Amino acid sequence: MSKLKEISNEDYCLKDNIGFVSLIDHCGNDLSVVNSARVSFGKRIDVMEEKDEKLIKFLLNHEHGSPLEHNSLTYLVKCPIFVARQWHRHRIGISINEISGRYTEIKEEFYIPLKFREQSKNNRQASIEGELNNQELLEIYKKSVDDSFSAYKKLLEGGVAREQARGVLPLTVYTEYYWTCNLRSLFHFVRLRDHDDAQYEIRQYASAMIRQAKNIFPKTIKIWEDLGRP
Repeated sequence: MSKLKEISNEDYCLKDNIGFVSLIDHCGNDLSVVNSARVSFGKRIDVMEEKDEKLIKFLLNHEHGSPLEHNSLTYLVKCPIFVARQWHRHRIGISINEISGRYTEIKEEFYIPLKFREQSKNNRQASIEGELNNQELLEIYKKSVDDSFSAYKKLLEGGVAREQARGVLPLTVYTEYYWTCNLRSLFHFVRLRDHDDAQYEIRQYASAMIRQAKNIFPKTIKIWEDLGRP
């Protein structure tokens, strides 16, 4: 089945109908958070009440994070490699399985920005809106991408192994992986990556992920956001 048919358009984070993130599996819900905390007293509930929401608020306010770990969220992600390399720095409570360019040919799918940003003069890791000649620069960018994929195909046709031929491809080529986390690790990821200082592209993914997770943990995520994402 085509992956594009499994997700809705709102999950195409970079507006190119290629890159997406989709919450495809989960275990647990708001009750899991509450019951994980109440087990200390030998208690378990089946229906959320106002006092349980107050408990979640207490847990978040006082950094009692372990009750947020007894659940699971699995996302299917398709993003540029340069985004994935930022993403993979998050490893605590995370499981990743990624497509391999050794086992399968890489598709001609590249992230082409809608417009370019300028390098910040005050922050070496940041970019800013500028007045660049986007059309001219985009032509340079696209030609480089096209040339790299042409070289990749010619190397494969010449008999070069996939694991070596892929070396000519740029960081803007798309990769795909499963990313499984618990709610605590998701909060950590979103706190850092859906932030003013984070790169634009990864922010779009982080924002979509927390939005999708609200369908599973509506009360916990609302409380977390109301508290300012502690």
